Amino acid sequence: MDTPAPIGLTVQRELPGTPEEVFDAVTNPGKQLVWLSALGPERGAVQTSVDLRVGGRWEARFHANPQTLVHDVQTYREIDRPNRVVTDLVGESSIGGETMPTLETRIAMTFSQTETGTLVTVEQTGFPATELRDFFESTVWPAGLDRIAEFLTSG
Repeated sequence: MDTPAPIGLTVQRELPGTPEEVFDAVTNPGKQLVWLSALGPERGAVQTSVDLRVGGRWEARFHANPQTLVHDVQTYREIDRPNRVVTDLVGESSIGGETMPTLETRIAMTFSQTETGTLVTVEQTGFPATELRDFFESTVWPAGLDRIAEFLTSG
């Protein structure tokens, strides 16, 4: 019997700033507070903490929108500052008070210097269904990277 191929995605985006600046925006809890929720830090009720070491955790709670509460715990598996970070994500969320199934994936982010900024490559694997992968690929990652870009240009 064939084993189904893992369901994953790759998203790339060039962001303003050096790899160090982008890496810091992604891993620094003070900076995450600003960009993590589309609603902003106050309305998004953003709470985040980071223990940036292999085996350490990034834990975040926030409202992605008025109806959706997200609780993500990412365990750091690899850190190569400012080039790459790999985490195992356990994500829990509720929409309108209804608990959604727990999401467990691996996320690898690389940060490569370009002539005008930093190319961010996100590879996320382990999705339980193509529909959820498609949502992350078309909505979650583009919106998150847009907010990081806005943070980097407004600072």
